[in-house]
Amino acid sequence: MQNPEVVQNQTVSINQVQEKKLTFREKIAIASAGFTGTIHGQMITLFLLFFYTDILKVNPAYVAGLFLVARIIDAALVPVFGVFVTKVSTPWGKFVPWYMILGIPTAIFGWLTFTDFNLGPTATLVYISITYMVYSILTAVEQGPYAAVSPAVTKRVDDRIAIGQLNYFCTMVGALTISAGAVPLYKALGAGNDAKGFSILMGIVALIGILISIFQVTTVKERYVVKTDKKVYNYPIKAMLKAVFTNKAAIIIYVYILAINLANGIRGGIQLHFFKYYFNNEGLMSIMAIVLLVPTLIGVIISAPITKRFGIKATILTSVIMAVVTGPVVLFVPSTSTGIIIYVVVGAIGALFSGIAAAVQAAMMPAAMDYTEWKSGMNVNAFMGSLQGFMQTFSTALAGAIAAGALALIGYIPGVEQSNETIFGLKIMMGVLPTIILLFTASVAWFDLTEEKQTKIAKELAERRENTE
Repeated sequence: MQNPEVVQNQTVSINQVQEKKLTFREKIAIASAGFTGTIHGQMITLFLLFFYTDILKVNPAYVAGLFLVARIIDAALVPVFGVFVTKVSTPWGKFVPWYMILGIPTAIFGWLTFTDFNLGPTATLVYISITYMVYSILTAVEQGPYAAVSPAVTKRVDDRIAIGQLNYFCTMVGALTISAGAVPLYKALGAGNDAKGFSILMGIVALIGILISIFQVTTVKERYVVKTDKKVYNYPIKAMLKAVFTNKAAIIIYVYILAINLANGIRGGIQLHFFKYYFNNEGLMSIMAIVLLVPTLIGVIISAPITKRFGIKATILTSVIMAVVTGPVVLFVPSTSTGIIIYVVVGAIGALFSGIAAAVQAAMMPAAMDYTEWKSGMNVNAFMGSLQGFMQTFSTALAGAIAAGALALIGYIPGVEQSNETIFGLKIMMGVLPTIILLFTASVAWFDLTEEKQTKIAKELAERRENTE
């Protein structure tokens, strides 16, 4: 593991802010967290409810309760863990080592969560409760230190957007791997035994995740973490909360994150059931993932010049409008081959604009972190990242509970033809409810940290560090 380049009673040239660019290897190492995070997130969102109800035969109501309780615990632990990371440093760096400290156990518990050891009914409930609880906590708390890495390695807006582009590309690869490949993979690997197939698939995912963690800690170097003889990170919790929640940009981002994850989580949790019982085509999930990849990648590729021309706020707001317009279309799509084509076309339009906005979104939190430090004089990046994780965790808790609870509420019965009322309920959960929630993402209209202002803040932060003797 390499020692990071930290600022220890030394000066940081303002020119570094403007001129020192990250290498592609560093950018891809940072962005690869999007791949592993998406793999685990997609498996939980798209398949865990299905795995529990249709393979382990667990009552959906119990699963709903488990999802809600586990994520509420996660939500409580995430900011606590953020405070811990903010106050602690290691000999190898402040944030980067967490790629391995958290990455390896996450990989292991991901495998355990999707492995059936053929236990009895009661033992199965105990087993899934423990394994999912730990898995859920690990995937939640890792977001704090991971989010804090970017502002610790670069202050350049173009580098951050580039990381955002690569991150979204890695995210798309992870999403495609799971949404398009998981079904044929677990069926092929299991050779008729779906439980075995899931276990082998997540074993492979675990191995890949461990290798990526090693690559990250041996590649990424922290450059903008002030480290002096004083305990500069020993801030009171009350002061950290005040610094964050007097930052309008941070609040906007948290609302945005809560809404986007809640909407996507509800839709993702119901998606497989919707394709299986409405279009009678379980494999449509894989087809959709492949078809929508192209417009999404096009959106990511053109995001930088579009953002340069129109700015962060306008770019994301356009994506919000398109998501709100295209979402409810699912109510009017017939369950025919023509309906599938309409569904794919509408999805492609939404994917294009989603791709344009997604790369830009990654630059928003680092900007808010710098603004908090600039305004308050406190570097609470890990704490802010953990609050971001709290929002993602809390939204996932609600989404999972809503999706599982909705199945019970609308009369869903695994493995049988669903009633018209149940099908209508699935369509509401796929199109209407997520769209209503997405309206809250319009809060980005009040995000006023322009590219010019971010550059000015970065310069002034560099000047402060120059005077830290």
